[in-house]
Amino acid sequence: MLSIRSLDKIVLIIVLCSLHTEARPMRKRSISEVQLMHNVGVHKQVGERQDWLQLKLKDIIAASHAKEQQHGQSGKLRSLLPDDLTGLSLYTS
Repeated sequence: MLSIRSLDKIVLIIVLCSLHTEARPMRKRSISEVQLMHNVGVHKQVGERQDWLQLKLKDIIAASHAKEQQHGQSGKLRSLLPDDLTGLSLYTS
């Protein structure tokens, strides 16, 4: 049977080995992996910016439409649909 003293030594060795392996990374990332992660981040940022812009445009259009109805103007107002906003991606990137 193992004594308490030898059990303490075994636990200490296991802890030291686990600390040594956790301290260093398994491997470095290659340049292509770093570039891919950067591209994914940029793509997400552009998508969020486009979504924000579309929401702001909808708010502006809704406000101008409500203002015209309040004043009783019967001018023709063309509302923008999401399909109409696809051309804006050239300006947001």
